[in-house]
Amino acid sequence: MGLRWVWMVAVVVALAAAPADAACTARPTTASDLALCSGAATAGDAVAAVMLADALANPAGNVYDPAAAAIWWERAASAGNITALRRLFDARWYGRGLEKDQVKARTYLDRAVALGAPWARLVRALLMEAEDAGAAAELYASLAAEGNCHAQLRLAHGHDRGGWLEKNRAQALYWALVAASAGRDPVRTESHPLFESRFHYDDCVTEAFFFKDEVAKSLPASLRANVETAAMAWRPGRLPDRQGPVEVPSALGVPPAGHGATVPGAVRLPEWHPLPLALRRSPGKVKVGAEELFATVGRSVHVVVAARNDEELKAQRVRFGSAVAMDERTLVTNCHVIDEMPVIWLRQGGQVIRAVPSGGDGATDRCQLTVSPGRLSAVPGVRPWEDLRVGETVYSIGAPKGLEATLGQGLISGLRTIKGVRYVQTSAPISPGSSGGGLFDAAGNLIGITTFHFRDADGLNFAIAADDYFR
Repeated sequence: MGLRWVWMVAVVVALAAAPADAACTARPTTASDLALCSGAATAGDAVAAVMLADALANPAGNVYDPAAAAIWWERAASAGNITALRRLFDARWYGRGLEKDQVKARTYLDRAVALGAPWARLVRALLMEAEDAGAAAELYASLAAEGNCHAQLRLAHGHDRGGWLEKNRAQALYWALVAASAGRDPVRTESHPLFESRFHYDDCVTEAFFFKDEVAKSLPASLRANVETAAMAWRPGRLPDRQGPVEVPSALGVPPAGHGATVPGAVRLPEWHPLPLALRRSPGKVKVGAEELFATVGRSVHVVVAARNDEELKAQRVRFGSAVAMDERTLVTNCHVIDEMPVIWLRQGGQVIRAVPSGGDGATDRCQLTVSPGRLSAVPGVRPWEDLRVGETVYSIGAPKGLEATLGQGLISGLRTIKGVRYVQTSAPISPGSSGGGLFDAAGNLIGITTFHFRDADGLNFAIAADDYFR
């Protein structure tokens, strides 16, 4: 008799012996607990049904049965239990224990939105950004009015960059100030991993604190003072009047993917501006294997295909390189990858995106690229150069000779400063096409942008320190 059948018999025995008034108060871990929760769930207790389903959905448990778990979640969801709807959404969206079905997942999301669940409205807004920007803005605004920091910060970023939301830096500063304000009710900052994996607003208040300072620099003092006064007056349940002038809707002149005219002649790199500190996410500590690391951060590294004009692009007379996403629309790379190349495309899997330079310092080979908002998956963390140690295992991810998503492994063999630029010397492979790619530590933190190597010497490869892009 299998272990599962042994448990089922034990549950039946325990159920027969259970007191009539026994209650299910926690996720069951024993046969007796399962019996209590099964009885309560059968009697119509939605909370008990969720607890029972959670136990059945646990792969490490003794009674793992995801199909049965889904039945109990469905029963609780039919009673309007939001937790059950979230479990069903996650199971179908990610394919956890059940067949992946994102269309069905959306039906659970819709039901949770109708019940007002903040996590569901946040996810719905995220999905709607590319489908119906106006509906997304309304969802974010309603959450922001309730005090949801994630929605407030999303509105701040949206108004700062433009694209799916009108570009209005005064409005961006307003929401950044509100999100950064102290004394926030943590219940109202409910989020969801789908939203977090896209925008990395883990510590929302801290992100907003640094972001507000960056936005404030772009506003005249008088307008900034007016916005600060308005933000101080914010209270839950209140939306602001429009703050300040609306700028051009297409931030930095970025055309939609696949559209836009080619810039004639050679590109003069825009003036260099350090990356905002809000993009310098705290480094993770947990080391992972090469396979998991690549699955996690590989999607942040894109192939760069650059050409002087569309004709050379069609003729495949192009320059290959790499670039690393720092947020949903900002990438860093080396200037020698894109210098004098007006036509720049990013490639990853089946996705091709048009990019434009948004800042460059040719003397230090640091450049930035920008794409339409909401298109990229950012690196999870950035580790300071001073924190690195010679001998650590590191991984390079780039596109040597245009070969997408190539992983290499090596060690940190030195930490150098050359003409004021800090470098990580590594034995991880760097070759033509890898320039602008990422060098990551064993926890998946970005530590450098792979830049050059010495042709006649093995292991003499160099990456600009990642935190130099914030200077």
